[in-house]
Amino acid sequence: MFPFRQTSRPAGGPQYVVKSGVYTTVTIAALCRVSQTFNVRLLLSALIQSIFVTFSQIMAEKSFISGMKTAIFLLAILGHAAANLLMPGIYTEVVEIQQGKYQLIGVPQASLNGTVVQLEYTCDPDVELEFDTEYVLRSSPCDKEFFNTKENERRQNLVFYFNETNQNHIPDTFDYNEIVYYKSPIQTISCKGSHGRFVFPSPTGPMTVKQVTPVHVDRVKRDANGLGSFHPAQSIPRDGIYYMIIKVVGKSFPLNQNANTNVTISVQWKAPYGFLSAIDWPLLRFYKIMCVFYSALALIWVYYCIKYYRDILRIQYWIGAVIVLGMVEKAFFLSEYATMNDTGSSIDGILEIAEIVSCAKKTMSRVLVIIVTVGYGVVKPRLGQTLNQVAAVGLVYFIFCSIEGIARVSKNTVEATRQKQFAALPLVLTEMIIFYWIFTSLAATIRMLRLKRNDVKLNVYRHFANTLAFSVLASVVFMLWSMIYHIFPTCRVDWKELWVDTAFWHVLFCFILIVIMILWRPSQNNQRYAFTPLLDDSEDENDQDEIFNAFAPGYDILTARTSGSGAETRKLREAEKEQERKDEAIKEDLRWIEENIPTTIADTLIGGLDDNEEIESKQLEVSKML
Repeated sequence: MFPFRQTSRPAGGPQYVVKSGVYTTVTIAALCRVSQTFNVRLLLSALIQSIFVTFSQIMAEKSFISGMKTAIFLLAILGHAAANLLMPGIYTEVVEIQQGKYQLIGVPQASLNGTVVQLEYTCDPDVELEFDTEYVLRSSPCDKEFFNTKENERRQNLVFYFNETNQNHIPDTFDYNEIVYYKSPIQTISCKGSHGRFVFPSPTGPMTVKQVTPVHVDRVKRDANGLGSFHPAQSIPRDGIYYMIIKVVGKSFPLNQNANTNVTISVQWKAPYGFLSAIDWPLLRFYKIMCVFYSALALIWVYYCIKYYRDILRIQYWIGAVIVLGMVEKAFFLSEYATMNDTGSSIDGILEIAEIVSCAKKTMSRVLVIIVTVGYGVVKPRLGQTLNQVAAVGLVYFIFCSIEGIARVSKNTVEATRQKQFAALPLVLTEMIIFYWIFTSLAATIRMLRLKRNDVKLNVYRHFANTLAFSVLASVVFMLWSMIYHIFPTCRVDWKELWVDTAFWHVLFCFILIVIMILWRPSQNNQRYAFTPLLDDSEDENDQDEIFNAFAPGYDILTARTSGSGAETRKLREAEKEQERKDEAIKEDLRWIEENIPTTIADTLIGGLDDNEEIESKQLEVSKML
């Protein structure tokens, strides 16, 4: 058997294969999201080709929004980033000591200079069991060498790395010049003599630098010998990815064959700042900053809502809910990372709860963008049947997101990769449907506002469309950078920057949220963004009549008949011009009312006039009776 605590890290970004063409891109992305392997060269060429086709279509369209419809598929593909799995600072493995077999346990960790490693053994103090143990600690500049390996490769590498003859060699799949290496002396441990607990003594010397050359790693047969206060065993001299291989060999066994021969091996990696790995440490500071940032956003939003509480729009309540959920989400992640840094282990269930809260925030944010793009409260007073569709899509997205998130954080083994990818497939399909809905609704709303000539609301939606376009472009550029520097290289030397793959999507989300907050912020002229039936309906009816009449059969003939000759015709023309001037004056007055006087005040004034007229009519009736 091969006891090994798997700590593989996800690749920094989504693993998709895309081809040119919009609908082909959707199909390939959905299928390749659940594929365990892919051709990265094909991925790069296909993605570049797809980007070229997409933005060529955008530039060729007369309307920018209509071109944006084709960009939503890239956004759906690029918006699903692989989350950064937390690496525990304390690893525990239970090993059964067997006669005639030895155990090899491998524990990788990203560490900074000054990190100390403690190795502790725990066994039954009443059992007369003796075993020999030793370990090898070596470094690598490549993140993928120790983490992203398959089971058979791990088995081969354990034997290869522990073999003392290979201290100057590395697998031929990697190419670098030197490592830091240390091999401990053999220690004999007696469970009864050590009272069931033994801490590996301090090293006999520091780790040394070795010049290495690539060699081929021989295959290991499956039925070969089995693999399977702070007192540091070694101190890390330089930053790098380290791999500790522990060997345990049974030496003396109890006469009772049913006696407990299990040994619990605990490896603790403690850096100067705590137990977090060097890859996860920047995310602790990042989540602290995000908590403060979301708290500031919440305070600012509450202040403006209280200041203009009489004119609050419905959509501004949704924005506040998204801010609160974002703050709670960051608080959960900060709690998880802080606990891991302080204790070296995670509290059961906290990470799962954080993922569920994150899914609630994502669901609320997508629902918010949908109701913004359909014009809820701006060009239409109520959603109607759209409300049921939005609720159904939001519920489906939340369920799929929760399943994918819990599967991702609960199963941290390479063997569970395929299960994670199948769990993510429904989520990706739902994301694509939502993105398509967002951009088509945005195009329809902008078209309606353009027909109504409502420049105030039209400018708001144009700014929002430009924000989404920038988000798509930023996502494409970032994913290209991530693939070039984090996915394609066999030796990923910039492993210290992997935290950016997680942080970028949080920052991009905050950017979009801030833009929405600015565009739909509470103000004293809040009602200029709200639905106004007097202006919107009348203009809408006139526009619809004009469009309908223009396409009606015989419309040109009828207009020609009405434009006869003579004095009567001139009078009709003058009357029409006079009526047009009056209509234009009325429109200017209505436009001024919409831009300068809130609807609530206008309603109050109109209601007051109605009351005065009613009082006067009553007085007139009373005077007649007298």
